[in-house]
Amino acid sequence: MLINFVPMKTTRIFTLLFFLLLVFMAHAQERTILQGKCVNENGRAIENVSVYYHDTLLVSITDENGGFTFENAKASDKLRFAHMAYEPKYYSVKDKDLNGKPVTISLQTKQHELFEVEVTANAPHIAFDNPVRSVLDYVISDDGIYLIAYRMRNTALLHLSFEMDTLHELTISSSYKNLYRDFYGFVHVISNDNVCQVGFTETTDGKKKEMFLYLPISTEKFYHDYAPIVAASDKVVITGRYAFYGLEQYYYCVTPTADTSYLLEHIVDEDRRDALFFMSRTGGLDRYTLYEMNFYPARFYIYNPIYSLDNQFYLFNYTDDETIIYDEFGTVLERFPLNFHRRKKWDGTVDVDKRWKQKMMIDRARKEFYTLFVNDGLCTLMRIDLPTGKASPVLDLSGYPFAEMMKVHDRVLYFLYPTGNNHRQALFQVKLDDF
Repeated sequence: MLINFVPMKTTRIFTLLFFLLLVFMAHAQERTILQGKCVNENGRAIENVSVYYHDTLLVSITDENGGFTFENAKASDKLRFAHMAYEPKYYSVKDKDLNGKPVTISLQTKQHELFEVEVTANAPHIAFDNPVRSVLDYVISDDGIYLIAYRMRNTALLHLSFEMDTLHELTISSSYKNLYRDFYGFVHVISNDNVCQVGFTETTDGKKKEMFLYLPISTEKFYHDYAPIVAASDKVVITGRYAFYGLEQYYYCVTPTADTSYLLEHIVDEDRRDALFFMSRTGGLDRYTLYEMNFYPARFYIYNPIYSLDNQFYLFNYTDDETIIYDEFGTVLERFPLNFHRRKKWDGTVDVDKRWKQKMMIDRARKEFYTLFVNDGLCTLMRIDLPTGKASPVLDLSGYPFAEMMKVHDRVLYFLYPTGNNHRQALFQVKLDDF
């Protein structure tokens, strides 16, 4: 009988490799991650959707971008997606969903619940509605409201007064679905391919007569020319850019006539930047480490918006907790504390309040600034007091969860919301004076 003996050293190597393989397989099973996004019928992200495992165990809640994450997921797991304003939806996890491309979950609006809103004197009401049209987008300008009203056969660009009278109407291509008000106050309509500025013919006394669109330019060129510019005065324009995964933010003053520029502000989230830099140098920059440190790309970019108003600039530096006001050249005039977005935790540390949505609105008519808090789907509009850096509630939109495209003008809040008929959206408004 011939017996083959395997050397002891070789046996140990095979044993070690087999052990490592088992550890790797167990680790892979523990690290199966399902990522996805919840959207509504119009493709817009839905926040605060509860994700349940086997119908009862809460495993995730969608963020402001509609994103959710479920660790330790397995193929055939049953998930339920629930939100007070949408029909629940069930989804079975597939093998291809794990550690791969994020899945998209589309939720349908609960039409019968949208009407169960008690109407009071100060409750939101429809400002503009049409039985056969849906409002796609709108902007507020100094001379009124511009909105795109869509129906199956045609699309119209409307210019309304603040009393909701139709001043001008123009039939446009259905490819135009978005509006943009630039830093000089001009209004543009945008499609996937091109952009047109809105213009008017005028009478001899300077009154606007007929609305028209200027010759289009490509969307690519438009964003190339306009995207870097974030604010403007009579003397300079402010351009902005991000660096190092969005954890550093630069604002520059550019003088168009002299073709010169200089740094206005450099804002850095030092803690997260240093941590990310350390991980990248030590080889620890992998998807699981990023997940554990909340470093997914949607959360990279720091939020420090700047606005131009009456030839001054207002920079809300949330990273460093201060509001900075500059003159028309970019010289600092005043600095105020900014603290409403911070919240003290149970362990005594102070961190960003998760209810704050990193979203601001400016009321140019009243020179006021607003922000938004959302808790369990209930929206609260807050007015910011510049000298103190605090924010006080002025309106509870609990009857209108996740109202879209909020804007404030002359202490009137405007927003888009479904009307309940054929998934149409109408423009709503509510006065803020009494709050």
